[in-house]
Amino acid sequence: MLIHYLSGSRADFGLMSACLHTINKSKRHNIQIVATGQHMLSKYGSTIDEIRAEKFEIAAEIPVNLSGASGAEMALALATELKGLIHCWEKNRPDMILLLGDRGEMLAGALAAVHLGIHIGHIHGGERSGTLDESFRHAISKLSHFHFPATIESAERLVRMGENSSHIYVIGAPGLVGITSLAGDCDRKTVASQFNLPEDRPIALVIYHPVVQEAEHSAEHIKAILEASTMNGLSQIILRPNSDAGGQAIDKLLDSIDSQPNVRVLAHLPRTDYCKTLAGVDLLIGNTSSGIIESGTFGTPFVNVGNRQNNRQRNLANTFDCSDVNVSAINAAIIHALHSSPEQKNVYGDGTADARLLAALDHISLQPEILLKCNAY
Repeated sequence: MLIHYLSGSRADFGLMSACLHTINKSKRHNIQIVATGQHMLSKYGSTIDEIRAEKFEIAAEIPVNLSGASGAEMALALATELKGLIHCWEKNRPDMILLLGDRGEMLAGALAAVHLGIHIGHIHGGERSGTLDESFRHAISKLSHFHFPATIESAERLVRMGENSSHIYVIGAPGLVGITSLAGDCDRKTVASQFNLPEDRPIALVIYHPVVQEAEHSAEHIKAILEASTMNGLSQIILRPNSDAGGQAIDKLLDSIDSQPNVRVLAHLPRTDYCKTLAGVDLLIGNTSSGIIESGTFGTPFVNVGNRQNNRQRNLANTFDCSDVNVSAINAAIIHALHSSPEQKNVYGDGTADARLLAALDHISLQPEILLKCNAY
């Protein structure tokens, strides 16, 4: 089966890389990557180079303009992606498109594939967040023909949404594949040495992405996080935000603190380096899905700021929710997190999503009638 995986950023490719390698090695399926979104932009680390370095065949590169300036820019990028995907899949038609999560480029991929009569498999469907991302996620699920959710709870939600239960395969979170072995490889001392930070201060990994509906508050939100971190004497390793509306304002503020001692601002960390850093820091602060999913495997405390991950199924032992984005509330959550000792346990699975996804792909049959979707009840 020829499968195209659509990738728009460091985030989704890092999560899926191990699964895609497993599928390719089976010799029963051929994976090609369609790269778009942030991958070709130097601002986000030119991560197309990582796809090339991992020797994946690239079916197409669809460049877009993304600076994190506005919602209008995001919508125009989606339109560019839709046009590019249609052109790609008319010339090089795969048997299936694989999409992950809730990003705009994934919605563009679903719309293009539906119009071209190509089967769609959706990974991480059925999850809730309460932001614009949730609407995108459910829209992608309704356009998809096969579902690979991470948890039973998400699978049950897909059934309640009217999806055919015989086309739903619970696989766990792809982002957990291969990371368990990294848990013992890194500690604060290792991270401090790598980033030239003092060993005697706790280290926070900070990742805060803009929420589109709150784009105008993005700068004040990241400022509150950084002030609370400084109050607690934390060294900070900060990853720049994604390209959503409000990201430009966050970047501008990060530029102003980049030269401060005990602060490291990075555009990108390769996946293995990122996971080792996450395993070794004292806590993760922000609103990244990595805090909801991967951090539990390492037992790294996660201070979940704001509402971007509001309703996501979470690992309760290591997640410290802080819905009020102000210095006082974030400070209290950081103190709580620093005094915790969460166990290494994860509701998103045991790191075998690659084998389960491969088994599901081997099992499914791409019948034409499956393209004619209707609600299961």
